[in-house]
Amino acid sequence: MKNWRSWIVGGTVVAASISYSSMRDPLSDLLTVARSANQLEQVTLAGHFGNVSWLLFSDESGSFDDEEGADEGLSGIDTLGSKLVQQGGKRYGNDSRESNTRAHQRNQYSTLRAFRESIGNQWKPTVKILGENRQLALGTIVSEDGWIVSKGSELPDSKIEVQLFDGSTAEGSVRIRRADIDLALVKVERNNLPTMNWNTIADVPVGGWLASASARSQLPFAIGVMSVVSRNVPRERAVLGVTLGNPPSHEKGALVEAVVEGSGAFRAGVRTGDVIDRIDGDSLTTRDEVLKRLGALSAGQRVNVGVQRDGESESIVAQMMDLNHALLDPTEMEVNGEISARSTGFQKVIQHDSVLAPNECGGPIIDVYGNAIGINIARAGRVSSYAIPAKVVVPAVAEMLESVRGNTSVVAASGSSPASQSTSNLPASIPAGISVESLKPEVVVPNPTRR
Repeated sequence: MKNWRSWIVGGTVVAASISYSSMRDPLSDLLTVARSANQLEQVTLAGHFGNVSWLLFSDESGSFDDEEGADEGLSGIDTLGSKLVQQGGKRYGNDSRESNTRAHQRNQYSTLRAFRESIGNQWKPTVKILGENRQLALGTIVSEDGWIVSKGSELPDSKIEVQLFDGSTAEGSVRIRRADIDLALVKVERNNLPTMNWNTIADVPVGGWLASASARSQLPFAIGVMSVVSRNVPRERAVLGVTLGNPPSHEKGALVEAVVEGSGAFRAGVRTGDVIDRIDGDSLTTRDEVLKRLGALSAGQRVNVGVQRDGESESIVAQMMDLNHALLDPTEMEVNGEISARSTGFQKVIQHDSVLAPNECGGPIIDVYGNAIGINIARAGRVSSYAIPAKVVVPAVAEMLESVRGNTSVVAASGSSPASQSTSNLPASIPAGISVESLKPEVVVPNPTRR
């Protein structure tokens, strides 16, 4: 026996499961329910079969969308004039290409609108955090007097700008960081802001649909399927992303022999042939000194790298990154995009397959009932995005708020030290220049800033 799960009509689940013989075509039950619901307005049907998740939806008039038709052999769907969107497993309907194409179709407007009613007003507490002439992350308003939680490692200690749901902006700054779960609280001088309504007890099954709330509208910017309800992600070592050798005899520091594509060094513009002779302004003489200094840094931490290039001295601000397996796969990086600088070292996170960019982490993730069940915290690979569940977010935010209210300095909140988390051994194939030989706890206490 197999089961369909999460049938949705107008944002409301109307059947927990529909069982049938595994010998039957799984689409027959889908079509039966679709026909019976075809007279309703704004019909959305979602199902899960084995490792396959589906969406079948209508337009606002109640007629099923037929923009792309259906593949040969699915005449029932073709007659109905419906669209079927597959998320994984055996291929049916129009979505018969590779995973990146499936993700593209899943995130197009006609699919995203199916989750509009589930999102409701939960998008309004979602904000954009801007700085360095770009979007740094998303954030979630947790207090009406201007407190916002976001992904800490994506936010600098300098002033930032927050764009609210109504398009207005406000200057903000990071006031407290919780390194063990990579959260930070940002403060803006605004009052009467909409706040997120968390649900700490909602139970989303594996295969259940999730939507990542947008900061611009009621439509989510990405949807996906729950992959793992609770997972520990071992902490990897932090790397700059370079292979280092000894410099020419007349120079000091370390020679960059290769740069890992997609790494912090690559993104910042470090080049093969550069000689690193300074870290955060301190002069370094040997390759071992450079390695030791980099080894004391943490994933997500920004570092000022001084290099000698073509006879001239340059300073480059780069970000340390976890040695995520995806970082070592150029094909994955090219096809599926960047991963988060801090993408490991999490405990009991939700894993889902929504396609996020690193600067789209920090915002809420919503289930089909409209429950805010967590915060997206990292993009880790082709089918791996992580979210911190609400039952962890809520007490962590409460602790941070208690520590920081009335305090104008940036502080580090308590929590389990990252130094106590396990680190994995590097594969033998990793060049020695990438190997980092020591770590320090990721507790970043920037210089106090006064208003």
